[in-house]
Order: sequence, then C-alpha cells, then structure tokens
Amino acid sequence: MSEESKTGPFHEFADQSGDYYAKTFLKIQKSELPKTHINVAAALGSFIWASLRGNWLLFWIAFAIDLVTLVYLGAAYKFNIAGYTVIEEVAKYTAAGNTAAASNKQLLIERYENWTSSSVITAIVIFIIGRIFFGWLADGAYYRQYNAWRVDRAKRSGFKANRLVMMTVILALIAPLMIYRSTQFAPDARTCVKQDRAIASGKDVTFQDKFNCKIISDFPTLIWIDRPDIVSYPRAEDGTRYIQREAPTSKRPINLHTFVSGKIENGVGYLTAFYGYFFDGIVKVLQALLNAIEAIFVGTPWPIMMGILLTISYYAAGTRITLFVGASLGYLAVFGFWLTAMETLTLVAAATCVSIIIGLPLGIWVGKSPLGKALVTPVLDIMQTIPSFVYLLPAVAFFGIGVVPGIMATVIFAMPPMVRLTSLGIQHVPESTKEAALAFGANPRQLLTKVELPLAMPSIMAGVNQVVMMSLSMVVVAALIGAGGMGFLVTDALARTDIGKGILAGLGIALLAMMIDRVVQKANK
Repeated sequence: MSEESKTGPFHEFADQSGDYYAKTFLKIQKSELPKTHINVAAALGSFIWASLRGNWLLFWIAFAIDLVTLVYLGAAYKFNIAGYTVIEEVAKYTAAGNTAAASNKQLLIERYENWTSSSVITAIVIFIIGRIFFGWLADGAYYRQYNAWRVDRAKRSGFKANRLVMMTVILALIAPLMIYRSTQFAPDARTCVKQDRAIASGKDVTFQDKFNCKIISDFPTLIWIDRPDIVSYPRAEDGTRYIQREAPTSKRPINLHTFVSGKIENGVGYLTAFYGYFFDGIVKVLQALLNAIEAIFVGTPWPIMMGILLTISYYAAGTRITLFVGASLGYLAVFGFWLTAMETLTLVAAATCVSIIIGLPLGIWVGKSPLGKALVTPVLDIMQTIPSFVYLLPAVAFFGIGVVPGIMATVIFAMPPMVRLTSLGIQHVPESTKEAALAFGANPRQLLTKVELPLAMPSIMAGVNQVVMMSLSMVVVAALIGAGGMGFLVTDALARTDIGKGILAGLGIALLAMMIDRVVQKANK
C-alpha cells in the first residue's frame, strides 16, 4: 500500500494542514508519537483552534483554562483598584492626624498588594501550563474525532470558519459576566436588603447596584411576605393541649428558607403535642426490646458472656476467627471497656433487629414490585446521602434524648443496605427456577418462602452484615444524643481533647466491628 493511500483519509478529514495531521495520525497509529509531543498551533490557538476543528470537548477545556486565567487577572485588577482606594483613605487620615486609623488601613494596603501579586502570578502559571497541557492533549483528542468520522462521515471534520459563530455566541453568554464578576466585590446581604427597602419606598437605585445584587451576589431569594404567627401548644386547665397564636413582634423581611423551615418546625411541634402518645408508644416498644437485649449482654456475668460469644464464634466461623474474637474481647476487658462494649452491642443488636423487621419485607416488596421500587428507591437514596448527624434532629424532636432516639437514628442510617441487598437477591432468582416451582403447583407464598428467600439468602445476609457494620459506625454520632456505649467514650475524649483515651476507645469500636464482620462473613460461607 502506498504512502498516499495510507494518509489520504487523514488529508480528507483534516482539510487544512492535512500534511501535518497525516504525519501525526500515522505516528499515533504506529505508537511512534513522542510522549512530549505538543501541537503548537493548538497551544497558541486554544479554544479558537478547537472551534474551527469542530472539537467541542477540546473547546470547553481550552475555554475553561483561558477563562480561569482571565478571572484571576480580573481579581488582580479588583484588588489593585481597592488598594488605590485605601491609599487615598490613608492620605486623608494622615492629613487629619488620625494615625491609628491610617496604620490600620496600611495593613489592608499590604494585604491587597499581596492578593494582587498572587493573582497575577497564578494567572500566568495557569495560562502557560494550561496552554502546554492543551497542546499536548489536542492531537490525541483530534485523532479520536477522526476515528468517529471514519465510522460516520456525517461527523464534524475539517477546518470551517463558520463554527466561529457558535464560539462567539458561547463567549458572549459566559465570558463577560464571569470577567465582570471577577472585577467586582460582591455586595453583602445587608446591602441588598437595604436596596430592596429603598426600591419598596420609591427611592432610585442605580442599574449597576441592582445588577450587582441580583446577578453578582447570592441568588436573590429574599421575598417580602409577612412573618407568620408565633405558634405554641400550651395546656389548658383541664390538661388538654390547644393551639395558641401570637402576632410576630418583628416586621423584618424573611426569605423562603426561613418561612418553610418555620412551617416544618410548627408541623413537628403539632405532631409531638397532639400525637405524642404515638411516639411514646414507639419509645415503650423499643425500650422493652432494649431492656431484653441489655439483660442478656449486660446482665450476664462476663465469664459466661465471653464463653457464649467464643462458642458462637467457634461453631459459626472456626478456630482462627475464634482466636481473633478472644483477643478482641480480651482487649475490651483489660482496658476497662467491657461494660460499655456490651452496651454498644445492645444498641447495635436492637438497631439491627428493627432494621431487619422493617427492611426485609420492604426489600421483598421492592424486589417484586415495580411500584415499590419506584417509591422506595428515591427514599433510600435520600437516606444514604444525608449526613448522619442530620438524623439526630428528627430523632430528638420526636423521641427526646436517650438511647431510643439513638436507635431510631441508627436504624434510619443503617437500614438502606438491608432493603437494597434483599431486593437484589430477590431480583436475581432465576426465572427458570421460579417457573419450575410454579409448574409443580407452588402458590405465591410457597414460591417466596421455599424458593426466592432461600436463593436470595446470601444477599440478605450480606445486607444484615452491612446493617451491623453501619450501626457500629453510627454509635459515636448516636452518643451525642445520649445513646451511651463506646461512642460516649469517644465523644467525651474529643470534648476533653484526651487523644489517648479517644484512640483506645476508637480501636475498641473497630475491634467490635471486625469481630462481628468476620464471624458473619464466615458463617455465610
């Protein structure tokens, strides 16, 4: 095959500068292109080169590099102008004999000068390194564009000036606002509130001030609505609750966030005031469960409990795991953590029981029902993404302070893996197996209990394992609302800055987690 036939498609694709790209693409095909190769035209042309070549991924990369450079230069301009303004103020204070104010302002001048120089240096570094990086990246990305064009000739290729129109539109929509923002100090919230008041009272406000508050500052969420009434739920003389409303004492404007959060707080207050018996019932049930488990772990003398745990470990996981469990229990006992460790196991056991009781049927429903999957999956996503500390708020609001709200917060945090893995196990049961069971006369209940659940058991047990591990990771957080256990030792050490005790307690929690994890995993096998 002649050299022309090999490079002909390269010339056709690249159009202008076809000789250069033919040689470069051929080297890329043969893996002969040096690692340090740089497309000088691309490095100099940046996003203009990328737009002309129709590679919009490269365009956005180059545009971002140059835009960040301009933003830093704009910041340097902003700090420089601010510095000159302060210099004028220093001159006025000095002329007035106020040396103290002049000295304070002098420190601000030095700060502005440092910010100006650092912004300029950063802009230069980003520009140079960014352009070199883009030049190094360009030919490889352009070659991948060529491969796509070979498959579909309708793909973008060649050197076309009309693509500059799209580039210009993108620049006009993004760059001016970004550059203007970098050259302006964003107004604070108080400035914008005063401006809104001035507009409401009919005073003139300049267009620039309006623009800065609406576009340059934070998103304009302020809304002018009347503050809601102050709602409380006192008791009448006969002991019954009633709703009491008082007019707000302040007429200041509030935003949507404040308004909605107030409504949520009122809703929680209403539920706890008029339906407190429901939450009290949950507390009593969980407290009974907790007392039963605590009677086993805490009430049993330590030699007997240690023997029970070692026996369970031996029959479930074998000799090697039993030795590790024994060493872990020995660590907890020798360092004085035995009682608190048993309290922690009580909390974990209670949270695990509740998570299984709720999570197992919920996971079965999600695995067998498209409606269940559609409804429950978003809730699980929220439960797994919200920081664990946030769970303490509703737990304390509805259940007060103590172990029970700690269990509820732990359940919310730890239950999603149980639901997800149960659902996954149910969904992965082979259809052929289910059809065979139905063919032999199995009803839906028998299909679930005799076929689906046994086959899904490895996945379900993995969910149980994850529940236990996540419950243990929650004990420190739950200790903040009075859950006690090993978590309390860690939080107390943190409050006292007692690093040694905190590390020892944290190691104890880690050993508990590893001990349970090893036993459960080995038992599943």
